[in-house]
Amino acid sequence: GFDKRLWENVEYLEELKNLSEREGVSGRVNFITSCSTAERNALLSQCLSVLYTPKKPVIACHSGGPVETVKNGATGYLCEPTPREFSLAMAKFIQDPRRAERMGIEARRHVTESFSTKIFGQHLNQYLVDVARRKRD
Repeated sequence: GFDKRLWENVEYLEELKNLSEREGVSGRVNFITSCSTAERNALLSQCLSVLYTPKKPVIACHSGGPVETVKNGATGYLCEPTPREFSLAMAKFIQDPRRAERMGIEARRHVTESFSTKIFGQHLNQYLVDVARRKRD
């Protein structure tokens, strides 16, 4: 959660608020610095998407979308949905913060190289070319 005693938190929140002002969207952006679990769950159930901080490794359940996007052991950890599995994954980062940094950098590279608009466009273009070639053959 947000801790107003940490200058980084306060400074970054102010930077985000200023950015929303400059972009003319401040009336449509609500910065929630801390909320209860119930409030968070309600917000997540109503949102269209969730934005995660770049250059951070991911700890996620070994099912659904994360299986396709998280490279287990390289960009984060895929775990069974149990407190023990998640705590073991978190402990790895606590014991070796450099691992978290390396994996975060790799996660950013993986996302950029695999899921950017440019890459998506290149893949779509190749699929269309392949389909067109098959029709000619």
